[in-house]
Amino acid sequence: MKKKVKSSSLALAAAILLILPAQAQNNDHAASAWSQKESEAESSFISGAYSDAEAKWKEAIDAAQKDANKLNLAETLNQMTHLYLKQRRLEEARSSLQAALAIREKELGKNNPKTAETLGNLALVEHKSGHDADAERLYKEVIEIKRKDANPNSLAITLTNLANLYGEMRRIEDARKLYLEALEIDQKTFGKDHKEVAQDLFNLGAIMYHHNYNKEAIEYLDRALVVYEKLNDAPGKIKSLHYLGLCHAEEKSHGKAIDAYRKALTLHSQLKGDKHPDTLVHQLNLARTLDNNGQAKEAEDLYKDAVGTATKYHTDARVKLVECTIEYAHFLKRHGRNADAENQLKEVLPVYESLSAHHRRELYELPRVYADLLRELKKDAEADALAKKHLDVFSAQHVSKAPPAANTQAAPKSQALPKSPPARKK
Repeated sequence: MKKKVKSSSLALAAAILLILPAQAQNNDHAASAWSQKESEAESSFISGAYSDAEAKWKEAIDAAQKDANKLNLAETLNQMTHLYLKQRRLEEARSSLQAALAIREKELGKNNPKTAETLGNLALVEHKSGHDADAERLYKEVIEIKRKDANPNSLAITLTNLANLYGEMRRIEDARKLYLEALEIDQKTFGKDHKEVAQDLFNLGAIMYHHNYNKEAIEYLDRALVVYEKLNDAPGKIKSLHYLGLCHAEEKSHGKAIDAYRKALTLHSQLKGDKHPDTLVHQLNLARTLDNNGQAKEAEDLYKDAVGTATKYHTDARVKLVECTIEYAHFLKRHGRNADAENQLKEVLPVYESLSAHHRRELYELPRVYADLLRELKKDAEADALAKKHLDVFSAQHVSKAPPAANTQAAPKSQALPKSPPARKK
């Protein structure tokens, strides 16, 4: 009887020995499959092939779920949120990050850099969702973890993201303090002539401009431009010149604004082509400032060219045509050419009416300016009908209230660049 028991035990032990290598092989195979799909997904995402990236990430998730190492699953769940953020799929991003965070906290602990990475991305989702208090709390948690870590660049990224949030909340001094700390870290880490340092200086300049500290903004933007020029970074030079033009225009230094806008326009034309939609933004900025400087003939030529370009080359980008026409109509009104302005607005109105409700809300300036102009022309009945017709875009099913009255003498400060510096994501 004892022999039988011993024989059974040996058989069971042998079976276990046979099973364990097989399990290890399966885990190795799953990990290899996961690594390949994760790499392919990230490459597709970087190249802009978002549908392919999503498919590959889902395959990576399937492979990771077969692996005993759950950290691979957390990695994919974390990385996939960059796609969700890009496509404004915020609920999916939040769900994915919460799952990744649960895994990383369990496997690595709450103070691990990988856990902080996921927590920082979750903060960014709350930030983009407009949940400012939640975003601030999460950013602060990440910063507390990262201050204990040996990677100062990672800390600089989160400091910048929280500074962006404070800028949107109009907590200007809190934002500036964090941007300056990020700048100090990046200067120590990379040296003074690095792209990250230029971005920090640009962030400071942009937020100073958006809160009407134009002179301080110019100082930071000039420094950013110097670094971008040393690096021969065309996009960096363009955005710095764009904001320098805005600042100088606000300060009524039209000559300096014109110089900055001309350089930005030339560089962007070289980079993207003179028919590119964003090139038109620089062209309109230059036209407006030339007009303010008494150079109406050149300004009108630029306005006409912008409207013509938007009509001819951007028939699929109707938003740009409406924007250009609004600008030109403002110019015509400033010069007392109300009949010409009316013709421009009348011609583009059907294009405006064909836009989505979202874009019609964004460009509501057009029917408002048109209605005001009709009243100046003593066409009150037409003005009232126009105003009544287009107010539906602010009905309860769309938004809660209409925007404040627009200044018909000046276009928005910036048309293509965001109102706060772009967040640094990691």
